[in-house]
Amino acid sequence: MKSWLDDETKKKDEGGPSSYTPLSELPDEDPNKRNAPDYFVPERCSVLEQLRISIMSPKQLIGLSQLKVSRFVKYVLIIGFLVIIMTYIVPTAATLAGFGGFHKLFEEKMPNFTVQNGTLTAESRFSVNLGNYEILMDTEEDTVSQDKFLGKLVTVAIGKKRVQVVVSQSGLNEVAVDQPISYLFEDGFTRQNLVDAIPGFYIALGLVGLFSMAGVIVKYLIASLLYMILAWGLAKQSDLGLTKGNIFRLCFYAQTIGILLVNLNEALGFLIPSLIVSAVGIFISIRWVAKSLGPYLFQKGQTPA
Repeated sequence: MKSWLDDETKKKDEGGPSSYTPLSELPDEDPNKRNAPDYFVPERCSVLEQLRISIMSPKQLIGLSQLKVSRFVKYVLIIGFLVIIMTYIVPTAATLAGFGGFHKLFEEKMPNFTVQNGTLTAESRFSVNLGNYEILMDTEEDTVSQDKFLGKLVTVAIGKKRVQVVVSQSGLNEVAVDQPISYLFEDGFTRQNLVDAIPGFYIALGLVGLFSMAGVIVKYLIASLLYMILAWGLAKQSDLGLTKGNIFRLCFYAQTIGILLVNLNEALGFLIPSLIVSAVGIFISIRWVAKSLGPYLFQKGQTPA
């Protein structure tokens, strides 16, 4: 992937002209820039402008793909951050504000409990939701039954004798962790120990957010590779001189609307079935790729079939 991002090197490898320079890098006085095509975007195109173009002007995606790699990287990071704001930061912050922070949660809402000889004893059942995450403590059974889950993406289920971390995808639950209660609490552990560990909880929330953001970015970069398989075949039928790196970046920009739609729907609690929204996002992404490359096809002396 790294080699694809090096436009000049790739052009040489493919036998193209070594003097190839994207329009975005030409000086303002260059005559080629004064006669720039419709897809041209300025070299110093801001992240906000990239976002606007990705959503509203698919014909300029080619221009975005020719910007410096550093600007593309910034855009990818911003998109990842926007997704985490919608799906993690806002829901988590709203939940924390709803119960007054961890101090109020542990001291006023959580029942007293204690751990002795590897067995958890609590005064009552306890559950809290943090965005797409649920923490459930129920000591009626050794292991909490999955029919008590709320269907969150990740559920930490604490039973009388066992702790499970369950990941839910498309209605299916996968147990990622299943350990005895001593894995989480040592003998003599009480609610006060949780109060003392509150700073660590905030650090953990931050780390979860960072790892979630990294996962989002990797997922959509992989999707860009898949879209590129289709788009590269189209790009080769034009004389735009685009490299695989260009097409890879173009495909990421083309996903912007789909990314925002899918994750906004998730943040709103899946108001529309996720399968439908994902299908719409894929359709728009493919449509944006086609609209960006379509006007420049068959420019190598070919004629449409």
